[in-house]
Amino acid sequence: MKWFRRSSGGTDLEVAQPESFNHTSLALNALIQRLRDDRRYHVLDLGPANGVNVDYYSQFAAKIYIEDLHRTLSSFDYLSVQEGDSLDPVFRYLLPYQRGTRFDIVFGWDLFNYLAPREFLSLSRHLARFCAPGALVFALISTRDSIPDQPGRYTIVDDQTLRYGGASTILRKSPRYEETALARLMPDYRAAHSFLLRNGFKEYLFVCGHNAAKRQ
Repeated sequence: MKWFRRSSGGTDLEVAQPESFNHTSLALNALIQRLRDDRRYHVLDLGPANGVNVDYYSQFAAKIYIEDLHRTLSSFDYLSVQEGDSLDPVFRYLLPYQRGTRFDIVFGWDLFNYLAPREFLSLSRHLARFCAPGALVFALISTRDSIPDQPGRYTIVDDQTLRYGGASTILRKSPRYEETALARLMPDYRAAHSFLLRNGFKEYLFVCGHNAAKRQ
């Protein structure tokens, strides 16, 4: 499979001032409340490396995987994949986990807002192959018409607080994925908790179904 550098796409809508602020995260707290003191977990973070977050995960993680997936996807184009075809092979190539790998917790942050529907669907399918039964997926879905051109940077302050740092001052159109779209694009997951935030995001904690990993 050949990969080519992606040409810049999309139209810049407007310029926004960068932001950095803390907010209470009820979904993060709901995730932490589900963890048991007598076991260790395998954690997948789909955002860029963040030493503070890694230190936080180390309290309960046996193994930590870090993937700056947006940066990786932005560096490649899928010229050999026709419109309408599955992108599953793309994610198998970019996230080549070994057979038997199992994730218990996935931090998707706001990545899903930057995926087209078929990218979103193929990524969710790929991850489900490696999610343990009952694996937890944390995600932030935008409810606004526009979002920063790049995903934000999230730092875990404590069990119920996140610090958000804007990565871009340029805005782009938001897909505004609603519950019906999320159910279609994440068929192997169910939303266990959702919380609407005042900053234009809706926090979700998804749970992966018990049969998803059998498709590996």
